[in-house]
Amino acid sequence: MRITSISAYTVKADVRYELAGGTRHENQLPGSDYLRFAPYPQLYSQRSEAMVVRVETDEGIVGWGESQAPVGPEVAQAIVERVIGPAVLGHDPLATNVRFMDMYGTMRVRGQITGYQMDAIAGVDTALWDIRGKAAGLSVSELLGGRFRDVLPCYVTGLRGHSLDERLEEAVGWVEQGIGIKPCLGFGYDDDSREITAIRDAIGDRGPLFVDGVWKYSYPEAVRIGRVYERNGVEFFESPLLPEDVSGHARLARELDVAIAVGEPLRTRFQFQPWFQAEALDLAQPDLMRNGVSELVKIATVAESFNIDVAPHTGCLTVIGMAGTWQAAAAIPNLFVQEYQPVMLETFNRWLDEPLWVEDGRLVVPTGPGLGIDIDMDRFERDVDSVVTIREDR
Repeated sequence: MRITSISAYTVKADVRYELAGGTRHENQLPGSDYLRFAPYPQLYSQRSEAMVVRVETDEGIVGWGESQAPVGPEVAQAIVERVIGPAVLGHDPLATNVRFMDMYGTMRVRGQITGYQMDAIAGVDTALWDIRGKAAGLSVSELLGGRFRDVLPCYVTGLRGHSLDERLEEAVGWVEQGIGIKPCLGFGYDDDSREITAIRDAIGDRGPLFVDGVWKYSYPEAVRIGRVYERNGVEFFESPLLPEDVSGHARLARELDVAIAVGEPLRTRFQFQPWFQAEALDLAQPDLMRNGVSELVKIATVAESFNIDVAPHTGCLTVIGMAGTWQAAAAIPNLFVQEYQPVMLETFNRWLDEPLWVEDGRLVVPTGPGLGIDIDMDRFERDVDSVVTIREDR
């Protein structure tokens, strides 16, 4: 079997991914679709954006993958077209580890081993695993050695009500469905203390509670607010300090009893390794759309060797990234919980002939071959902003 063509699509759906309803205001960047939600410095889009990959073979088997590219998906698209796609075109798609290293090696010695480069690789890699599963008549989770679970415990990120009462009502609604909640905070000690205490009082002991600090705290602030999170039974404290601060996170992990969770910015096992060695995180959060299937399972294996559980990250994504993530999560022995984005599921389930679904507060892992999903091209193309395709005969 040979890879005969690779198409890279930028997808832009008219639904905005909002981080948290408690943000003070938004700041639109001039001349772009992008904005900031104060007090967070990172960019978000007015539309839900992603970069999706479709790989075709000479035997007619097609695979799908996705890159985590909620801002500037055209960058990852160009990397597929100009750099990593040509490295695998014409080769055997079933040799997934070989193809991954073919792509990873294209710019490795030049230091292009993270960022959009890895995001692009992740999309193609997942598509190859989809092909491999379809060729074998097995789901990706079965290819990875079998499922430890058919449904995944999950939590939602962000409470998006614009008043505290609205957010509390939202939190209660989720836990009554058996789904955990993770508010995005980082507004300062007083505001965050009031918010998390009110949430715990509202939900009682009916569901798991986590916190995303969105990299907003200094070390002293993180210790102080971390004590409040401990008193309120928060199970993990995600992204408390600056994302580059390994030693600070290690100090914080020693200081606090609440588990420290990190992983969204880290693309490979090589990037996770210093965090594991420094004992700077208690819970690893790799993202399949930044790692690919090949690398995510390796990260999970390294984490297991340090007795660390995994909670795969998902952000602004489509059902392709969800299906791939759920497949990998089902096959990871050290899974703790899976992040779930209900707005994204509602937005992109329309692409699927058989939608992804949630039952009794658990994510139901598809059982079909490969990713276990079938894309309706007509419905998919309604959300496509641009596409580039490379072929063997180009």
